[in-house]
Amino acid sequence: MEYPKFKVSVSCMTYNQSKYITDAMNGFTMQQTSFPFVCTIVDDASTDGEQEVIRKYVEENFDFSEGSVAYQKETDYAHITYAQHKTNKNCYFAVLYLKENHYSQKKDKSPYLKEWRDGVEYMALCEGDDYWLLSDKLQKQYEMMERYPRMTLCTTAGVMKYPSGDFEYVNKYSCDLVSCPPEDVIFSTPGFLLTCSLFYRIKVLPSPLPLWVTECPVGDRPLQLMLLSRGTIGYINILASCYRVAANGSWTLSMSRKKRVVHYIKMRKMWKSFNKWSEYKYSPIIIRRILNNDIYLVKELIHWGFS
Repeated sequence: MEYPKFKVSVSCMTYNQSKYITDAMNGFTMQQTSFPFVCTIVDDASTDGEQEVIRKYVEENFDFSEGSVAYQKETDYAHITYAQHKTNKNCYFAVLYLKENHYSQKKDKSPYLKEWRDGVEYMALCEGDDYWLLSDKLQKQYEMMERYPRMTLCTTAGVMKYPSGDFEYVNKYSCDLVSCPPEDVIFSTPGFLLTCSLFYRIKVLPSPLPLWVTECPVGDRPLQLMLLSRGTIGYINILASCYRVAANGSWTLSMSRKKRVVHYIKMRKMWKSFNKWSEYKYSPIIIRRILNNDIYLVKELIHWGFS
């Protein structure tokens, strides 16, 4: 099938987010852009009814009339639905309802998305429990990236929403920036570089990805670092994205002590590998970042020894 010339691909990986996925999809379909974009929603074999929530939303809001571009197909790994929104003609969904959970088997899902991403210049991220707040989020980030060709990643201010219902507004800077300081990106305080705020240039990333990227326990950290090393990180001071903080707070604190120790050891390896990969461009900052990581590692080892 011949697809529109998509400028942006929105990546939404989701699992067991039946309570929240509608908010994410509403954030996608409300985007007002001057270009066509495709939202690739991958449900990783949810068990909480999320797939039915997505199906119902797509059936009600997308065009399946005779002569439309919509299609459905069955593969050995997923049921796939592709369609154009009824009223927002620049918005397309490609939904993959996976038949078995890939995360638990450490299976890569990206090859399934190739047909909607070929030739696409930009990628935006938003997981199934997060959502966007502004209808011009994609347009503003696209325009900033087009204005500054050396910019590889554009982020925004955002909101962190807690299980209690409380909100925390996170605006790292008081104005727009064309180039965020590398130290801010490498240390990345909570709320800065929220995954649901990321909008980046796809073609600057290496293919295949280095081993230190695929082995990292935190998927979006190596992405941010690779993009930093290939250009500048831009920032738009608008509250455009909402990140839901897990009910158990910090995801590292929800781990067993043994898993936290393993996590910090893997992160230490990642930082050292990135330092070498980036030809030691940020070495003084990374050395301090490794020391910071090691403080947490030593604390966990001490507590483990006394427990």
